[in-house]
Amino acid sequence: MAESYSTILEWNGSVEVGRRLADIALVGADSELVVIDNQATLTIRVDAESLELLRECVDAVLALLSDHDS
Repeated sequence: MAESYSTILEWNGSVEVGRRLADIALVGADSELVVIDNQATLTIRVDAESLELLRECVDAVLALLSDHDS
């Protein structure tokens, strides 16, 4: 059985920003937006076949999100 690596990123904030972040196409990641009252939580799961690839994928996801988190 091959090794696999994963991590979960979680963002919390306004519903408006959460929806904008959830609309970003994240290659190699699955995401879910949950809205409760006026609070949004975006959960992003990133999977990879090596730790190096996982780091690269997480860096790419964070870079994309940081461009839209305002």
